[in-house]
Order: sequence, then C-alpha cells, then structure tokens
Amino acid sequence: MKHTLKVIILVFPLVLIAQRSSSLKGQSVNNVEWTQFREKIERAVQRGDLTKKEADEKYSQYRSKMSGKRNVRQDPVIVENFKKLGVDDLNELKNNMLDKGIPADQLDAVLGGMLRLVHAARTDGDKFEMNPRIETYFKDRLELTNFQIEYLIDVAKSIANLTY
Repeated sequence: MKHTLKVIILVFPLVLIAQRSSSLKGQSVNNVEWTQFREKIERAVQRGDLTKKEADEKYSQYRSKMSGKRNVRQDPVIVENFKKLGVDDLNELKNNMLDKGIPADQLDAVLGGMLRLVHAARTDGDKFEMNPRIETYFKDRLELTNFQIEYLIDVAKSIANLTY
C-alpha cells in the first residue's frame, strides 16, 4: 500500500507534465503549418491568383479544419458585438491570433475574453489594467502565454481607441 501511494505520487506529476508538453508540441506543429499555409496564400494574392476575398475564405476554411469543424461557422453573437465596437471583419483578427500561436480551436473563446478586455479598456481609459479573473481565464483555462496575453491587451486597447 505504501509503495503504491509513493508510485502514484511520483508518477502522476510526470504524466501531467508529459501531457502538457505533448500539447505544446502539437501547437508548435500547428503554428508551422499555419505559417506555411498563410505564406502560400499571401503569395497567391500577390501574384493575382486569388483575390483578398478568396484568401479570406481559404483562411476561414483552414481555421475551421484546424478547430475540428467541417463547416465554416462564426458565432453571430461575437460577430455582432465586435461590429458594435467597430470591427467589421474578424478574419484578419483571427489570422493575427493564429500568427501569435493561439490555437484555432480556442479563437472564439479568446474573442469572448477580448470583448471583456475592450469594454474594460473603454471604461477605465488610460488607467486600464486587466482584471485578474480574465488573466486567470486566459492563462489557466486557455493556456495562453504572457506574450499572447500582452498581444490581446494591445489589440483590445487599439479597438477601444486608447493610445499606448
């Protein structure tokens, strides 16, 4: 019994660490794949083989595929709320998030958190600081890095029309 407990106490953290590192490796592979895909599409746009609209459609299809969805679908509530804030097209915002390494399957969750950031930035003005609960949501639940969170803060400030 004592040995079993010791084994569990020693092995369990190692299993958790292995799972976390394998998910991070998967994210880096997805990042490389996204970067290559984006470069290919941008080259096609520059050559005139694709229009910007066609490229946006391909990006949407790619994001859907990477998040495990068959069809391209945007959350109408998120779209409407961002339109009220002056962001008419979320495609570029989502593409930039993928550029920063945010996984495709988390984009809608990140956008929901960003809405809160933008509203807080507008309310607080130049004294804006991220609410610790939102920071915990980004770090613990979505497992974003500090670099990614700083990027989201900068974008939120930009959408809120604050200078920084």
